[in-house]
Amino acid sequence: MRSIPWKRPFFRHFRLNFFVLATLGASSLGSAGCGPDGPSGSTGQEAGSSNSSGSAGASGASASGVAGSTAGAIGVGVGGGTAGGGGQSSGGEAGSGGRSDAGGSASDGGNGGTLSGGDSSGMGGAAGSGETSYEPCPTTGEACKILPFGDSITEGVKSSDGAGYRSQLFKLVVAAKKKVTFTGSLTAGPAQVSGQTFPRMHEGHAGWTIDPGLSEFSGYGGISSLVPSPALSGAPHIVLLHIGANELFPTKDGAGMAMRLDVLVDKLAESAPNALIVLAQITPVGSKSNGHTQAQVDGANAAQMLYNSKIPAIIQAHAAKSQHIIGVDMSKMPLSDLTTASVHPNDQGYAYMAGIWYAAIKDLLPK
Repeated sequence: MRSIPWKRPFFRHFRLNFFVLATLGASSLGSAGCGPDGPSGSTGQEAGSSNSSGSAGASGASASGVAGSTAGAIGVGVGGGTAGGGGQSSGGEAGSGGRSDAGGSASDGGNGGTLSGGDSSGMGGAAGSGETSYEPCPTTGEACKILPFGDSITEGVKSSDGAGYRSQLFKLVVAAKKKVTFTGSLTAGPAQVSGQTFPRMHEGHAGWTIDPGLSEFSGYGGISSLVPSPALSGAPHIVLLHIGANELFPTKDGAGMAMRLDVLVDKLAESAPNALIVLAQITPVGSKSNGHTQAQVDGANAAQMLYNSKIPAIIQAHAAKSQHIIGVDMSKMPLSDLTTASVHPNDQGYAYMAGIWYAAIKDLLPK
């Protein structure tokens, strides 16, 4: 398990890793174990090249079946380091470690380092001296507790087993012989996955929005009302947050959604200060959705794009406040991974989501 530098370098590495991991959303699903191994990652580039693209990743494949070329990430943020292309989690290339923030002091971090092939994150190398490490998961042999938090997509609606990405993520964890369990006040999904008892808990509420009273249908709440209880009652070490789809049609207000999300992240971070929040840019709406008119769908798509575009800045702002947060990008999911006339993924789409979640947290999970 890889520990992650804390203090200011936590912001630097997780901010960089967000943009590297975000490029995994552009990969297509393939067969497990297919594709040639990628080369090792290269040494991180100098700071100050904000908004320039990283190098393209070579084709690789993971045990999850995520394959295909991965483009370099965008180096955005304080100091503007250039992030390299993210590789895949088994046999893919390791991205170039970009360096953000100038210098190599104990507070602002050292140069990006060389990573070996097969690493998916492409994070920079060792930071400056005098730092402690942040590890959200237990180091005593206990399972890492993960809270799946969101709406019906978190629950797994329209998946064949009722667990959506959660069962697919658990398969990846079992294959890697790592220890996790899920927390939450709700249960859904199969009794067993990959021959092991499946932890069916989650906090995915179908039809719910970020704050209460914003759904186009009456009687649906907002997940912000669940913090701290019951959402955090299980004391999760990692929170997987994917929320926003149910606000797209009644409000078409991507900017307002982003403001509410920002407040929700603060509430989570203050209520669970030692947990890692993994915040997702949400999955696409598609061209049709549950009987809405084309004009309504077009408006929802525009709101989704605006909402997603504001999430990287939200992540950076909260990391700058020393809150534990990284991000992933689900917005590049192919439309073929959505069920017919619905915003919900099909089984292939949920597997796609699981691969992205797993790439973000795999190095933190205990064995």
